[in-house]
Amino acid sequence: MMAAWTAFGLFFGTQQYLRDVFVGKPASLPGYLLSWILCGYSWGILTVPVIWIARRISWPRSVLLHLPLAAAFSFLQIGIYVLIAKMLFLPSDGNLWSFYQAIAVNEFQSSFLVYFVIVSAVAAYDKWLGVVEPEIASPAEPAGNGNGFTRRFPVKENGRIVLVDTGSINWVESYGNYVFLHTDERRHILRETMAAMEKKLDPEQFVRIRRSAIIRADQIVEIHLGVNGEFEVVMRCGSTVAATRRYRKNLESYIRS
Repeated sequence: MMAAWTAFGLFFGTQQYLRDVFVGKPASLPGYLLSWILCGYSWGILTVPVIWIARRISWPRSVLLHLPLAAAFSFLQIGIYVLIAKMLFLPSDGNLWSFYQAIAVNEFQSSFLVYFVIVSAVAAYDKWLGVVEPEIASPAEPAGNGNGFTRRFPVKENGRIVLVDTGSINWVESYGNYVFLHTDERRHILRETMAAMEKKLDPEQFVRIRRSAIIRADQIVEIHLGVNGEFEVVMRCGSTVAATRRYRKNLESYIRS
């Protein structure tokens, strides 16, 4: 991860140096490289928590939640950068607060954009590259009570088959012909379409709230109403799942029952 941020610093440090040389401004390549590498490393410290947030607050659907988070992480990143720079370069009697203000005024916009680059990269990775195609497992095991719905899903992972009980699934998320089975412990990847999943899950226990999400009904804690008939469902497991107007009747039917 730090190698990526080192490359980030080298690229933008060199870019700034060439730009200043082109316009005739005094420029120091080592100074620019060091400054930008420190900027990258300060983001490197924050990358893990940003990734954690990006995977729990959907992007770009929950952009209004990400805006204040982007601002908070930007100010925090600038603070880390300033502390590192002070330890390395500033005299002991230097005014740290004035230095922080100056950096924040000049670099806040860039840091704000870097946050969204990270969450966008995480979303793109999870959607397009994060799924390793599993081998096709045996057919799902039918329920023991004879109601025709699936009791357990066999998922092939690292040369072994993991049986995921439907009772442990909090919600199901689809990406094309794959689904993520979210449980308290982790998420499992299964080759299956959402339409097929909807038929295999008991509708008295699971509710489809958007084209790409089915949630376990008894996990619902709160429903936050939004604009244009859309809403968000807060779940007991800690996840917040966006829902669309098209599937609102499904949830209303469950609430009334």
